Amino acid sequence: MNVKRAAIRFLIFALAGMLGEVFYGAVQAAWYGHWSMHGQSSPWMMFDYGLMGLVLMPMAVPMIRRGIPLVVRAFMYMLVIYAVEYVSGIIFTWGLGLCVWSYEGLPYNLHGQIMLYSAPVWYGLGLAGEYLYRKVDTIAVVLLRGFSAEQLLVLNPADASSPQGE
Repeated sequence: MNVKRAAIRFLIFALAGMLGEVFYGAVQAAWYGHWSMHGQSSPWMMFDYGLMGLVLMPMAVPMIRRGIPLVVRAFMYMLVIYAVEYVSGIIFTWGLGLCVWSYEGLPYNLHGQIMLYSAPVWYGLGLAGEYLYRKVDTIAVVLLRGFSAEQLLVLNPADASSPQGE
């Protein structure tokens, strides 16, 4: 794998993940009647979201080629997201002394780092990530070649050979 391409993919997933987390927090605040809709994230989360683009999503291609059903792939992504969340939570909390998140006091949590209630969100995030992975990877390739608005509009790698995207 090209290191620059991986770095761009990491950065795009990291920033998109943080933006998604802030948006999710804002929607959740509105749901509970807080119309200021303040969402928040921590820059430390860039590592978790960036890893999704480097580790989790490259799993998609081999699973798709093997004909593994979408439902099973999404479940696998969910398990990997849980593993990354747990390990990074342990590193942040116990290794670095940071409290980036804590599920202590909530039901069905494991050491305050992960909780069962997140399963549907992680399942859906895995599905969304699989869809967006190819788009993000194409953007990374375009950025490596040198920015061109025409190339950036062609988000399907199969269409990249055609100048019009036909």
